[in-house]
Amino acid sequence: MSLHVNPENLCVILVEPTHPGNIGATARAMANMGVADLRLVLPKDYSSDTAIARAAHGLDVLENASVFDNLADALQDLQWVCGTTARSRSKQDRAVLLSDIANCFPSQPSRMGLMFGRESSGLTNEELALCSTLIHIPTHGKATSLNLSHAVMVTLYEVARFYGKEKERRVVHSIGESARATIGELAGLRSHLESVLTQTQFLKSHQETGIMERFDDFFARAQPTENDVRMWRGMLHRMEVTIRRSDEK
Repeated sequence: MSLHVNPENLCVILVEPTHPGNIGATARAMANMGVADLRLVLPKDYSSDTAIARAAHGLDVLENASVFDNLADALQDLQWVCGTTARSRSKQDRAVLLSDIANCFPSQPSRMGLMFGRESSGLTNEELALCSTLIHIPTHGKATSLNLSHAVMVTLYEVARFYGKEKERRVVHSIGESARATIGELAGLRSHLESVLTQTQFLKSHQETGIMERFDDFFARAQPTENDVRMWRGMLHRMEVTIRRSDEK
């Protein structure tokens, strides 16, 4: 476990936020906690007067926000992503309470993201599947869900407890070992794996979701490198070739 997070390598991703005030308040929270990289996926009115007013001294974060048409592009370069879930007892191995988030930090310096879903419905199962870690923020009153910007602030506050630039250290330890795979590379592997498992009829329609979630948990624990992903995809490609040849006979 890494006990340090470099805020320069940390970003916040908002998926389809609909209230400009929440976007502005998120920018302000990020400025409070020293995080500058805001990524917005299909936002609504993020540059409106309301968003600008709520951003206050975080206006530079809002003005420099990156806007994406899809989530895959927003996560492409990241190596670790934490998503929020309302389920406190998720069956996924990746789900922890916010207070335990440090136990899930990557073991090497990484480009990290904190991802938050829609105000009305949060993140979909498909979006959660892209996450390295899932966190649940517990509440103790009648209101069981947090305002979007409040959830961002609470999460950043917890992460900021572990701020500190790490000492320079080698990410590559031996010949042939490579850096941790990005979320984009893992998404490609997941899609490839699901395709091959379907072709081999390993995946049944009633088992598909549960089995793929178990693979998501497995890859999150394994923290595969770029070379690992290339090995898996090479193996899967060979399986596809074998399947095609068998079908041609």
